[in-house]
Amino acid sequence: MHLLSDGTFVEGIVDLAFEEDGRWIVVDFKTDRQLDIQLGAYARQVRLYADAIAAATEMPAEPMLLQL
Repeated sequence: MHLLSDGTFVEGIVDLAFEEDGRWIVVDFKTDRQLDIQLGAYARQVRLYADAIAAATEMPAEPMLLQL
């Protein structure tokens, strides 16, 4: 769970996160055939995951979308 600056709590499940070179890599897997249709929403989702991990660990976090 992560608290946003406006007081909203968000909750989600990260597909994959690992530490590399002093930062977290946060990966969200997507299986959509046409990823571009929802790309904005998916990018916001994985950015929230990365922000939550960065806040919890006090380390930078880089979001990544991976289409399978």
